This record gives sequence, C-alpha cells and structure tokens, in this order.
Amino acid sequence: MMQGTYTAALGIASQQQRLDTIANNLANVNTNGFKASRTDFKDALYQNMQRVEQPQDDLNMLKGHGTLVSGSTRLFTQGQYIETGIDTNCYLEGEGFFMVQAPEGQTYYTRDGSFRKSSEADGEYLVTSQGYYVLDQNGQKIRLEGTELNISSEGYLSDGTENPAYARLGIFTFLNQEGLLAVADNLYAASASSGAAQQAGAETTVIQKVVEGSNVNLADEFSKLIRASRAMQLSSRALSTADEMDGTANSIRG
Repeated sequence: MMQGTYTAALGIASQQQRLDTIANNLANVNTNGFKASRTDFKDALYQNMQRVEQPQDDLNMLKGHGTLVSGSTRLFTQGQYIETGIDTNCYLEGEGFFMVQAPEGQTYYTRDGSFRKSSEADGEYLVTSQGYYVLDQNGQKIRLEGTELNISSEGYLSDGTENPAYARLGIFTFLNQEGLLAVADNLYAASASSGAAQQAGAETTVIQKVVEGSNVNLADEFSKLIRASRAMQLSSRALSTADEMDGTANSIRG
C-alpha cells in the first residue's frame, strides 16, 4: 500500500519542479538575452513482480516507482531580433557570448547586448545594463573614444572617422555551452563542464543598434503549463486514493 503513496508523492514533487521552471521562463519573457530552460525526467527504479506459479517466467511484469527529475536543460536557441536604434546596443548572430566583468572582478558571459555608456573620471566605458564592464578580446575594459560609435560585424569599435578601430568586443564560445553555470543578472560563468572560453569564429557576427530578446515561446510554455498542471492533478488524486486505501486497510478488524 505504501508504495502507491510514495509513487504519487514523487510525481507531485517532480511536476512542482517542472512548474517552477515554466514559471521562471514566463517571468523572463521580456528579459533581453534570456534563454529558456526545460525540465527533464527519468524513470525511478523498476522491480520485478514475481508470479507464484512460475517465479522465473520471462513474462514477469515490471512495477515502476514513478518519475524523477533528471536535470534542467537550458535551450540556447536564437532569441528575438529587436531593433532599438541605440548605437551601444549589440546583437549576436550565431553562437557566442559577450564577456563582461562584475564589480568584484569576476568574469562572466552574457547574450544581453543592451549596453550603455558609463561616464567616469577618465572617460566613457561600455557597460551592461547592470553596470558591469564589457570586455574586449584581451579581457580589458572598453574605453570609448570620439563622439560617435561604430561597431562592425566583426565586433570592432571605431569613432566614425578614418582612424583605425581602437577595440574589439570580446566574443567567446564554449565546447559545451549547456554546461555553463547560470548566475544572477542573466549572466553565465564557465565551468568544468562547459570547458574554457574560446574566441568566436567568423560565423558569429555582430549587428549594431539591435538587441536579442528572450527565446521563450509563450504558446509552448502555456501548453507545458497545462500539461504539468494536469499531471499534478492526476498525482494528487492518486495520492488521495492511496491514502483512502491505507485508511481502509488499517480499519479492518479481524
């Protein structure tokens, strides 16, 4: 009897994690550069149901013990193309991440190219919307020069004159981008699973005055929300039924 209770409870817990993931996706539908996540499941342990007549028969059935959450997969598909007309905004076409530096000095990576200018004592710097410094290909802060800002498709920054480019955006890729660790402010950190950062190739290009929106698909997320809710309702009914059966068995008197 107790196995039914455990299986139903495991189903409720698994669907709750799925609902939490969907809720996070929906909450970030308007977050620039956000990448949606998907909850993955696996079967819990199976055991053989032995038959009294022929316990070694190949026809013995397997009894499952519910589902478990095996992990969460982040989907790095391209987000929406949003034109802003702001010269500091950048859109990455293809794989890759901008490299930025947090106030504490840590290096992170992001797809959010809604950059802006930060006026400081020694000049203007390119920063993220959270105030993190945008770094160049050598890991240095980008100090803006001149009154205009032109960004080429290769990520080179120039002042709109015939002077040569004075910096290049640090754009990096990873052997396994799904292994990146998500941190605060829509940023990612490299890990042993992702591998070390590598300079992005020519297939990754930059488009100025455009930002990448979220890749959350509202229709898909609402469909998943309905399915997860129904699955949780079914598990809840199963739990109630198992509880009633246990109560009936305990009330039987010899």
